[in-house]
Amino acid sequence: MDSTIVQLYAPYKIILEKDMNRVLAISENELVKGKPESLLTNFLADLLLAQGAVVANNQQLNITPAVSFFNYGGIRSTLPKGEITVGNIFELMPFENELVLLELKGDKMQAFLDYIADHGGGSVGGVEMIIANDKATDVKIQGEKIDFNKSYWLATNDYVAAGGDGLEMLAENEQFINSGEKIRDLIINYLEELSGNNKHVNPKLDGRIK
Repeated sequence: MDSTIVQLYAPYKIILEKDMNRVLAISENELVKGKPESLLTNFLADLLLAQGAVVANNQQLNITPAVSFFNYGGIRSTLPKGEITVGNIFELMPFENELVLLELKGDKMQAFLDYIADHGGGSVGGVEMIIANDKATDVKIQGEKIDFNKSYWLATNDYVAAGGDGLEMLAENEQFINSGEKIRDLIINYLEELSGNNKHVNPKLDGRIK
């Protein structure tokens, strides 16, 4: 019985291993997470913001996310200098999290950014801010000063959208849209597209969090 199972499983194992070794893109540098910002956290946040806009457009949602957030604890490894494989992305993000779009009032967005400031920074896109006394100050969203009377769309994952990691303010949203798209798949698609355009992975530190 055991040998039969092995025989049935073997071809799938070969296919899986082959796919895990498939090269998606080339990175100019090793990407390691760090705070207040880092090459890896900036890369993932900017990727999520871009892919959030693509998904929203593909699903004809008529919205564009202004801010993105990739929870720090969910980033489980580094990305190597040189070849980035499918396996690297599974190691980076072993979870089945899906892309969620949340509409937040300005005061809730401020509370969310205060949470990031209190944790010393993190993986956010579309935002510039200065951490002072564990609060987010001089906040700009898409280059403009935050407006508490305005609503903003946030691209993140279903885990934190439900209030995970102490982000209860995200559960107090105006609208919640689960795209049904796995974030890991979006990362893989983004890297394949980058490579298809003969571009390398080369994020920068830009002072988004000081």
